[in-house]
Amino acid sequence: MEWRYAAASVTGASHVQQQLPCQDAWQIQQTNGGMIACVADGAGSAKRSDIGSRTLVDHLCQALAPQLNEIITHSNGTQLLVDAIDKVRQELSEQGPIAEFHATLCGLIATSQGQMVFHIGDGVILGINPADWQDYVISEPENGEYADMTYFFTLPGWQQHLRIWCPHKPYPLWFLMSDGVSGFAVTGGQTAGPQENFLKPVHQYLSTVSADQGSQALSGTLQDKRAAAISHDDKTLAWLYMNQN
Repeated sequence: MEWRYAAASVTGASHVQQQLPCQDAWQIQQTNGGMIACVADGAGSAKRSDIGSRTLVDHLCQALAPQLNEIITHSNGTQLLVDAIDKVRQELSEQGPIAEFHATLCGLIATSQGQMVFHIGDGVILGINPADWQDYVISEPENGEYADMTYFFTLPGWQQHLRIWCPHKPYPLWFLMSDGVSGFAVTGGQTAGPQENFLKPVHQYLSTVSADQGSQALSGTLQDKRAAAISHDDKTLAWLYMNQN
């Protein structure tokens, strides 16, 4: 099983103006056993959320990559994921107050044995059948009492907001995105789904180029003035595709 992928994070206009770093991060790791992808969005209100998001995605991919089949197939698989997140929390708490590292998490594990989605807070995860864009699964944002509130892996009750589920069938195409992208990549209304006018051309182009070319193209797309007009936030989009032809 070999996945193709491309991803990019860009600094939002508001952070550029404030001379702040990009607080989003992504990491994708492919092994003989499968693939793990993570996207994290650091909270703008947290002083070191860029470190929190980067540490989270890097450490999760590194720790879980050797155990992907076990996570999918064994009864203790979800506990391995919980333990890995908890270890990141412990490591960050040794560097300072953990609230300084607030970040959300979107993640996907895919092996020949199945697929698993894991999600804390906002952002969106989409699994799509590229032969029929109405055939999809979605993990939607979880917001708090107000629309601009969400949940982070650094909060005391984080496990209550860790959503883990497996799609009823494997999907060959996945997008993981931070909330800076979901405003133009996901349809609104009562039924959220892929915004075909945006995601379909992205998929079609990325399918024809190398990972490096694809990541550069994604970065350019996310920095486009039209994207900036919709959201001033940092933006991350990851594309993962297993060509079954």
